[in-house]
Amino acid sequence: MSDKIVEAPHALRRGILPDQFTRSLYACAPYRGCGHGCRYCDGRAEKYYVEGDFERDVEVRDNLPDLLAGELPRLRDRGMISFGSGVTDAYQPLEKRYRVTERCLGPLEERGWPVMAITKSALVRRDLEAWKRIDGRGGFHLAMTVTGTDEEHRRRFEPGASTYAERLETLSAFAAAGISTGALAMPLLPFINDDAASISALFGALKETGVRYIMPGGMTLRPGRQKDLYLETVGAFRAELLSEYLLAYAENRPSGAPTRAASAALRRRCSAELRKTGLPWTMPHALYAKLLPPHDAFRVLLRDMAVLYSERGVSVAPLNAAADRYDEWLKAVRGEFRRRRSLPEDWLRDRYMNAVELEELDSVLDNAKLAAFAKEIALKGRVFDYLSLALAEA
Repeated sequence: MSDKIVEAPHALRRGILPDQFTRSLYACAPYRGCGHGCRYCDGRAEKYYVEGDFERDVEVRDNLPDLLAGELPRLRDRGMISFGSGVTDAYQPLEKRYRVTERCLGPLEERGWPVMAITKSALVRRDLEAWKRIDGRGGFHLAMTVTGTDEEHRRRFEPGASTYAERLETLSAFAAAGISTGALAMPLLPFINDDAASISALFGALKETGVRYIMPGGMTLRPGRQKDLYLETVGAFRAELLSEYLLAYAENRPSGAPTRAASAALRRRCSAELRKTGLPWTMPHALYAKLLPPHDAFRVLLRDMAVLYSERGVSVAPLNAAADRYDEWLKAVRGEFRRRRSLPEDWLRDRYMNAVELEELDSVLDNAKLAAFAKEIALKGRVFDYLSLALAEA
């Protein structure tokens, strides 16, 4: 293994809109590459341009805590910061030695900025007290990846990651400390742990930890080194499954997605098991409304609603059109805020609230029902329940 100590040019990557998956406006990656060595990892794909051996030649951005300490005081546009990404894990094995993530927690606590961490490592528990303090200042959310309950599967497909039991215990510990948690049940491995019984066992175990949602997902196999390594691993584990994989991924899509029929069948199984838990499929509005400024939270909500209603067979074309118009409005006002450094830090939030109160948002959305809905949330503090699809008290 060759640890590559590199100088990061900056600590934070910022977006113009919050990321729908993480809900974050900013991303922070203390490492590039990952020593967990998951055989299925999408980050191995050529698309991400990770040089060298993905799990051995890991970049360590050792100067990142100092950069973060310098960038946070200058940050005016409030939004959540996510630690971890598809090409790294902030709590991978090298964190034990270099402690880059741990050294970022002081600046985060000092500034009181909302943060989320995405990991499959129980090492995050080392920093529980620090994350608890950050939660008290600006808010913190832990999203932990747990893909199954069978340790044989974990050893073969996630050889460098924490055991499933350790991850479940970690989720329970954070929930017991009063910190919000969620589970990323992805990827579920086709023909290995994506049957109804395996999904039921996983979702049941996750619910017992106190997670606020369970987000399931299937596996992508991008043509090239990611797909080759995964199929090699499956062949050594259960060679009889290779023909099934060749059929499921016969289209060889650049995205790595399986056939539509396979994806739809998995969604049905997951949805049926998820209903039994009484938990939503993604971070709910009541949770992220506490972490995001209202203008970003509303953007995330509109996009989630489109998925929720579509799953119930409701036409969402008008909702998507309104969401597109809102995105353009938010990008424009955020761009103005970032250009005009003389504007006060609360300007963007106030701009949104004024747009709601003075009915500018009505014309932006061009949808009277949605405009009234926005008022209920912004002016009365109500939240949208992802299970009943109705407004509720916060």
